[in-house]
Amino acid sequence: MAMSRWNDPADEERNPHRAEERRHARDELEARLRERRIELIGDESDEDVLLIVNAVETFEGRLAQLGEDSFVNTPESSQPDDERLVVPRRRDDESAATYAARIVAAAERML
Repeated sequence: MAMSRWNDPADEERNPHRAEERRHARDELEARLRERRIELIGDESDEDVLLIVNAVETFEGRLAQLGEDSFVNTPESSQPDDERLVVPRRRDDESAATYAARIVAAAERML
């Protein structure tokens, strides 16, 4: 059985409200990233946003496993307790997929 993507055009034809639902879901995902001070460039696809959100959640899950405080170790913190515990900032020339992979790699290095 083939899996459909979350923004499959055929699904939108079957469900006329799907585009609105997808926009709402994307708005929620982007809001989560903004709350965490994760910047989007603006050219990200829906899949790109989802990749970054999943990577950030992986990173935060690892922080929670370690019992660390994400409030002290934030991207805007001038003196984080431990730089390894701060979600990496996205580079200007970095694709969403590369950035998400770098976040996940940072989470794996916390072990």
